[in-house]
Amino acid sequence: MKNYFKKRFSLFVVVIVIVFLVACSNENADEEQNEAENENNADVQTIHMAKLESDPNGMMEEARQRFNEEHDDIQVEFVEMSNDASQMHDQTVTQLSAGSENLDIVNMDVVWTAEFAEAGWIEPLDDLFTEEMQSEFIERQVDAMTYDGHVWAVPWFNDLHPLWYRKDLLEKYDLKVPETYEEAVEVAQTIQEEEGIQGFSMHWGRAEQLIVSFTEFLHANNGDFFDEDGNVTINSPEAVEALQFMVDMIEEYEVVSPSAIGNSTPEDARIPFTQGQVLFHPNWGYVYSENQSDDSPVKDKTWVASNFAFEGGQKANSVGGWNFAISKNASDKETAWEVIKWFTSFENQKEMLLGGGQVGTRVKLYEDPEVLEANPQLEEYLDVFEHASVRPSHPQYSKISDIAQSYIHQALSGDLTPEEALNQLATELEELE
Repeated sequence: MKNYFKKRFSLFVVVIVIVFLVACSNENADEEQNEAENENNADVQTIHMAKLESDPNGMMEEARQRFNEEHDDIQVEFVEMSNDASQMHDQTVTQLSAGSENLDIVNMDVVWTAEFAEAGWIEPLDDLFTEEMQSEFIERQVDAMTYDGHVWAVPWFNDLHPLWYRKDLLEKYDLKVPETYEEAVEVAQTIQEEEGIQGFSMHWGRAEQLIVSFTEFLHANNGDFFDEDGNVTINSPEAVEALQFMVDMIEEYEVVSPSAIGNSTPEDARIPFTQGQVLFHPNWGYVYSENQSDDSPVKDKTWVASNFAFEGGQKANSVGGWNFAISKNASDKETAWEVIKWFTSFENQKEMLLGGGQVGTRVKLYEDPEVLEANPQLEEYLDVFEHASVRPSHPQYSKISDIAQSYIHQALSGDLTPEEALNQLATELEELE
């Protein structure tokens, strides 16, 4: 019996020793694997890139995946931002002013250049985005990224805010696209009554989109926020007339629904147009691809033109577009630049556009037969670009916009007359330092 227990005890000891040795071996192997993984991870630079929530046909996400597959040493992660430009501005400013390292590449609206440059939040790109490279992009978009003698961002999304309309309905009633707002109201009233649809769909909620639309009415009547010397002119007779007409479109002519003053994003106004419930719809270029989707009730029924003028005025389409800048706090500015170059390359912009994504900024895109066959509206854009209308370029633009949104919205809501609203707005703009 003793020998039996001795044998059992000896066997137990041997098993314990073997388990201990195996455990040590596995532990060493795990440590070596972790060290190798850490070394590999250390060689991969993650770049955080701001992206609009809206991503037509998922083409930005597809581009990100392609970039990550093509690069072993760089990986891009998106920082998703609001589609509401005002909210996105505040989200971006919060991160940049706090010195956040989680935003390497800033997605910048055309009207933010002066503000962000003055605040020191972004890097000048003069040595990287050379004049030779700039010549390959649409000139007016590069100009919008230039401030105080420096270029601050690379244009990647070229946009304009023209008029989208139901060409099938105009043809049905043997009507042409009106030249003036006065004529457009008459056409809208006629088709509203015959078809039971709304004349105009507008995004007139208190947001940046309201300033986009108001600027078009303002410029169409030869008005402006400031004159060439920087003097405030927002309460001129021309400006008051323009805002009064916007109010009348709701109250007197009834071609704009009162619900428009709650539409704070382009999507709020686009959806009823794409659903076939609206005749005229000023909005950004992405509307075309949305209308042409296979399940769209208005597929092949809509087209694009310049927004209307007032009698004696000029047509006006607000300039938009988004641009990639490098944050002052970027973890690796050289790598961030490599990411920007890839995303704004002709090859990527073409692939995104052919896939139904945003319109790029490379001049060659507008000459490419394959692109034009898939996007015939771009040929029309060449004419629409001639009526480009620019919002004020000012280091305090966001403050100007915020103040203006309040007063213009109060006029549209009936809380102030247009004259009262613009007089009060002028007073506040004159007090800006």
